[in-house]
Amino acid sequence: MIEIDNLAKSFGKTKALDGISLRIGDSEIYGFVGPNGAGKTTIVKLLSGLYTPTSGRILVNGIDLKEINKEDYFSKLGIVFQEIDLLSMTIGENISCMHEEDYDENRVQEALRISKLDTIVNQLPKGIHSYINIDLSPDGINLSGGQQQRLLLAKAYYKNPSLLILDEPTAALDALAEKDMYEEYKEITKDKSALFISHRLASTRFCDDIVFLENGEIIEQGTHEQLMKLNGKYAEMFDVQAKYYKEEEQDETQAILSTNA
Repeated sequence: MIEIDNLAKSFGKTKALDGISLRIGDSEIYGFVGPNGAGKTTIVKLLSGLYTPTSGRILVNGIDLKEINKEDYFSKLGIVFQEIDLLSMTIGENISCMHEEDYDENRVQEALRISKLDTIVNQLPKGIHSYINIDLSPDGINLSGGQQQRLLLAKAYYKNPSLLILDEPTAALDALAEKDMYEEYKEITKDKSALFISHRLASTRFCDDIVFLENGEIIEQGTHEQLMKLNGKYAEMFDVQAKYYKEEEQDETQAILSTNA
């Protein structure tokens, strides 16, 4: 159980969060959505211990996060940020964050299967022992953007965290690819608490509870269906995005038809 109690964070005179209160139960999936600058990433960095609150507190199972041993806390936390920073090490080492002699190869293979990278990796001459990038090995491989995202999914699965936080890790993907990726992340959050942060509202509609943030405050909260019935800011943004993605899909289809003509 995580309790966010009247949490506020300021940077100089600018308030990034202003009195946020929220309870995240065990095995619950929360979505944090809203416009740019709403405070979504600030919450992530506070929960991950990278920021300290200006006021308020974060309680983990009733204990203030400030009083918890950071190493113990980090061991139970899995975070995937937007920025992809893969190490120039083997695929197995990137997934496990361990040296080759220390990690569980069977679990690495299971993580690859879950992330749908197993077919690609197992076709490589060295399999999971293949290096990423050419810094340390001349026959290192370069992964596409989508493959890198799947490697992060495998990494999150391998760690098996109690709390999984995803801060718009699929922002560079198109809407359909992001939706598919979030559905796969959903699969590995069974029996875990998870926070999904996205600027695309359709990607988090499966969450148990959705928090719509604006200017550092919670404006609306509920399931996707409840927020759509409320017909407030969430519903307005969802409808605008749905129209945009439909137009984008039509443009792509027309481009394909023109090319094949």
